[in-house]
Amino acid sequence: MRERVLVVDDAANLRELLTVLLEVEDDFEVVAAVGDGAQALAKADELEPDIVLLDIAMPVMDGFAALPQLRRRLPEASIVIFSAYEQREQAEKALKYGADIYLEKGTSVVNLVTRIRELRANHRDGKQAG
Repeated sequence: MRERVLVVDDAANLRELLTVLLEVEDDFEVVAAVGDGAQALAKADELEPDIVLLDIAMPVMDGFAALPQLRRRLPEASIVIFSAYEQREQAEKALKYGADIYLEKGTSVVNLVTRIRELRANHRDGKQAG
């Protein structure tokens, strides 16, 4: 079964890159890639993805504004903050607002994919992310 992914980042080239990188994996299907939190909410309602890969700093509606609403709308989804911010307080805030994990954009593609797979496996097994 392929996990349905919603990619949310204001940088079009990064959205495209993440889409390609995830699509080559047998277990991911990118169902949409959008540029801000408002678009993410609309696509979340429409597509009900299993995974949301969410940036923080975006125009219109940033990731922190969208995050609690996404969590309410998609209680079973895994929400991964994928941000350039390195500060620990940003990660703590993201987790407090409902993210399952916080990954920095400098992480390798292998680490990103591995962490998402682990998160989904834990979710299916009924465990909390850690």
